[in-house]
Amino acid sequence: MAVRWYFSYRLSAANVRNLLAEREMDVSRQTVADWVQKFGVFLAEAGRRYTKPLGSRWFVDETYVRVGKTWAYLYRAVDESGQVVDVLLREKRDLESAKAFFEQAIKRRGVVPNEVVTDKHRAYLQAVKQYAPNAKHRRTGLHRKRALTTKPVERSHVPIKDRVKPMRCLGSVATGQRLLEGVELAQAVRRGDIRPPGLSDPGSVHECARLGVATFSWLASELRTAA
Repeated sequence: MAVRWYFSYRLSAANVRNLLAEREMDVSRQTVADWVQKFGVFLAEAGRRYTKPLGSRWFVDETYVRVGKTWAYLYRAVDESGQVVDVLLREKRDLESAKAFFEQAIKRRGVVPNEVVTDKHRAYLQAVKQYAPNAKHRRTGLHRKRALTTKPVERSHVPIKDRVKPMRCLGSVATGQRLLEGVELAQAVRRGDIRPPGLSDPGSVHECARLGVATFSWLASELRTAA
């Protein structure tokens, strides 16, 4: 419950601690932070095993988030339905980072895209050529009036950056990666990209909220089974 709250809402670890205390569960702020770091990455891994089938057109872009006193680059991709393909936090915006993103995304999801849409960052040219050599690579801009743009992935950055703001800054690239994977998981659950078997589509916002709780509980049970 604490991990789900932290990833799903704009709460600090201290906020979660206080909410737990209201329910007669006394833990420290650091304990909440430890739970988030430890279990978030496992829940995200379990979630990737149960996502909807991934599309073959990927929109790829990078945005920036605060890590310590500097900025780091968050590489993200979504498919044509808006489902998040993968995320990777890197210190630099360069060729090695672009390659690392495609390598990780393809390995994790088991899908090689047929079409990749990016901005005109030159690093994507070689990264796509190396990891998706048969894909059609469309290099475009955000504000084009016609044809494809990178808007789908640009728009999907917004809820992630909104959630990161209350964290003030991420401690390091490694810890930031783990946190961001959990935040992305919460967004995937909210979108319905991960669904426990046998459950129907929610008919109201209230049912949607309850389905989110059920999905996190189901993923947690999957972790216990695997353990």
